[in-house]
Amino acid sequence: MALNLKECRKMKKITLFIVSCLVTINMLAFNQHDRILGKWINENRTRIIEFVKTNHGYDAYIVRAEDKSLNGHVQIEGLRPASPDLFLDGTAYIFSRNKKIKCQALLRGVQKLHITGKYGLISKTQIWEKY
Repeated sequence: MALNLKECRKMKKITLFIVSCLVTINMLAFNQHDRILGKWINENRTRIIEFVKTNHGYDAYIVRAEDKSLNGHVQIEGLRPASPDLFLDGTAYIFSRNKKIKCQALLRGVQKLHITGKYGLISKTQIWEKY
């Protein structure tokens, strides 16, 4: 049974529509967690970090710091998405104390990022803004 030209065009349009929908859904699902990517500046504007996607999660590198020797070092490592706005199981490096602490990050809208570091029973949250 052969399709006529009109039916072929209709099938082509339907196929194109389905493929477009699948690509869009895939892009939306992929980009949900990637809102953390990019540069962020701390509240007192003394440090800029840049989040990148790695094979083990999301890492943040220091782009600019008051102590220039820290530029290029990893500040946060291994954050994993738990939801579109919450990232858990990361490690933050506290260079002034030469310590590693557990951390998590919470996106608040598109411009604010709350990073919480925990060491034992003590925790501290810093608010970062999209740069």
